[in-house]
Amino acid sequence: MAQTAIVTGGTNGILQAESLASPETLNGPLQLANQSTTPAAVAGDALLYASGGQPFWENPQGLTGSLVGCQGGLVTAGIVTVATTSAETVLQTMTLPAADPVAGTVYRMVGWGVYSDTATPTLAWGSRWGGVSGTSLSTIAATALGSTVSSQAFKVDCVLNFLSTTTAQVYMEVLLGTSTSTDATTLLTSTPSSATTVSASAAKTWVTTVTWSASSSSNTLSLLGGYSLRLA
Repeated sequence: MAQTAIVTGGTNGILQAESLASPETLNGPLQLANQSTTPAAVAGDALLYASGGQPFWENPQGLTGSLVGCQGGLVTAGIVTVATTSAETVLQTMTLPAADPVAGTVYRMVGWGVYSDTATPTLAWGSRWGGVSGTSLSTIAATALGSTVSSQAFKVDCVLNFLSTTTAQVYMEVLLGTSTSTDATTLLTSTPSSATTVSASAAKTWVTTVTWSASSSSNTLSLLGGYSLRLA
């Protein structure tokens, strides 16, 4: 049996099969109908379907997964610098549409950059739902830094998991550089806790935050890059 490709037939929007020897272009969006259950696997073929408004794939063996993509890349207008303040400040932001999370939805936000300090300040880290004044999802307690360090690396890795449409958990890891000569780092982690109640009925921002213990122009932390994803 010759292989075929599904393309637009051009008549009343109906799809038809065309030979791969002379394929046509599929114009316009492809709409996948939501399935109430996972479709049965088809031997030798891969399937595309929608569930909860999200695209999924299924291989011939019945393994399924979601189609994910970058949600805005760096999600900043440029370098974000936190300096000369001891207030909790937003470092990175991911904007989520209303009603996007369902039970099992997972988001990830990763950012990296450099920090410098004077004397021996501390840095605290956080994750919030709804901006800097929103609901706290996770924290990493204030951690003492090296004395008067310069251009040390940091990386923040944060995973947000919805257990239901209104409850979520976050796990956060922070890598702090401690020596530019040896590339040594310290790993800090938040302590997992029970799910936090949140509201996703309206569009929300999920943010990571940082807090200096002392306000100084020499206590500076800059987010240089990062990305955000909807993993599931």
